[in-house]
Amino acid sequence: MNEFLGNIFTDGGELILDSLIDNEVVKEIPVIGSSINIIKGLKSIRDKIYLNKVKTFIEKLGDIDDQQKQKLIKESKKDLNSRVKFGEALYTSIEHSDSMVKVEYLAVAFEAFLSGDIESDDLRLICHSIKACFTDELVDIVECDQVKSDLKYLVPSGLAETVYGGITTHGMQSGPNYGLSPTAINLREAWRKYGNKG
Repeated sequence: MNEFLGNIFTDGGELILDSLIDNEVVKEIPVIGSSINIIKGLKSIRDKIYLNKVKTFIEKLGDIDDQQKQKLIKESKKDLNSRVKFGEALYTSIEHSDSMVKVEYLAVAFEAFLSGDIESDDLRLICHSIKACFTDELVDIVECDQVKSDLKYLVPSGLAETVYGGITTHGMQSGPNYGLSPTAINLREAWRKYGNKG
């Protein structure tokens, strides 16, 4: 079994690892850069899957300009508590993603953050929502103009919110309605702006 894992890792894993170790973006993201360096000594299928997710994240993100690099460096040099939250949110979201679509959405949200369209707190909320949502519902929320998913089931993920109506003519409060949350709107706008690159 160990020889099998070694062969899998050598047949592409080493190439992925080498390309990620030298990637400037990966180096600047707290936790992710450290995890890549730790993986250098490990050779499991789980490690290879994680490397492929990081590779997809970087490819979807594409090149970042000097201003975006400076923002990332500034973010990584904030106080320890803020830096750890920022890095851990991305790391755990990438690691626990059950589809590459989720990794692509994370990259798009990260690009929106680097471009100043969303704040780091919004990025962490998006990371949580992506992690907590089923992929099919997530695609529906992010990419479809007319959402077909039942939003009441998406409230726990943070992609929908409960909206209470006013009082009816009989003095009763009307039942709750559901709408997209600010987190979902931020992710949809990020996808429309950064997600459909060549």
